[in-house]
Amino acid sequence: MKKTDTLLYSSLIILICLGLSVLGSLSSQDSSPFFSFQRQLLFLGIAVLIFFLFSRIDWRIFNSSSVVLFLYGISLGLLGLVLVIGTKSHGSSGWFSLGFFNFQPVEFAKIILILILAKYLSSRHLEIWQFPYLVASGTFAFLPMLFVAAQPDFGGAIVLGLIWLGLVAVSRIRLKQVIILLIIFAVLFSLGWSFFLEPYQKTRLLNFVNPQTDPLGAGYNREQALIAVGSGGFFGKGLGWGTQTHLRFLPLAKSDFIFAALGEELGLVGILLLLGCYAVLIYRLVYWALVLPYNFCKLFTIGFTIKLITEVFINIGMNLGLLPIIGIALPFMSLGGSHLIADFMALGIINNMIRSRS
Repeated sequence: MKKTDTLLYSSLIILICLGLSVLGSLSSQDSSPFFSFQRQLLFLGIAVLIFFLFSRIDWRIFNSSSVVLFLYGISLGLLGLVLVIGTKSHGSSGWFSLGFFNFQPVEFAKIILILILAKYLSSRHLEIWQFPYLVASGTFAFLPMLFVAAQPDFGGAIVLGLIWLGLVAVSRIRLKQVIILLIIFAVLFSLGWSFFLEPYQKTRLLNFVNPQTDPLGAGYNREQALIAVGSGGFFGKGLGWGTQTHLRFLPLAKSDFIFAALGEELGLVGILLLLGCYAVLIYRLVYWALVLPYNFCKLFTIGFTIKLITEVFINIGMNLGLLPIIGIALPFMSLGGSHLIADFMALGIINNMIRSRS
């Protein structure tokens, strides 16, 4: 056994501390003071336990067709079931209400998709450019995307699609296949616009193209996020002193817009620290994706890295008005248990790969 990656996990710890600091500030005005902060601490405790559990499970178990297909089947079953009995929140039926905890199956579907694609592509990376294999790999992604889009959760479907696209891209896909994929994605977007997107989601996308059409309606969240980030200045207003957040002008400050809340209270210094930690985390994950000895390990690690980059890019883009608001949590920062536990589960698997390398 070799030592774990200290630099990787040091950056992760700083990210977690930044998130808890902002959540602690925001939750001081909860109806039960600091309720959200206490919940996040509980979720973090569970996530850390999950991390150590999966760090001790031999990663080779997940390099088994029967295991990954079983997990994939459970994932699809949960995504189908949540459409029937799921709790609706912010227009999407994507959660199982378990009392104190709302379980969001799409977060675990992302990790399971990475697992099954890593298994499939690791044995076919030299022939993935052949169309039948490309279609087969795409089917693994399309089925959960279909269920997630039906919730509707446009952001989750995009992340699933980009995970697949990124993994086949690093598996020696050819230019002709890239063009075909772009055409397929254009068709899927058109179908999604016509049959899956709710009116409020279409309004958000249209408002992104012309943000001044409805600044007090569909464009309200974007405007308030920009005001929060801009008002933070270099050093920020200080934890607990953010006017946009504490006067409740900024919606969803604990989840989708925690980046804007951080920018207001910790300023440019806090934003640079946040981006620096993400950069180090991604750099170390890419490093391990290159040096791990087995294709499955490489592909799983790069798949998780693609997921992380996608979510960070989309969330920060939403907060800065550069991308439409599609409801993506900021990894290791936003309030919520499902995405935190799923990400720590993936990191546990990667940690086992790192420690088990020969």
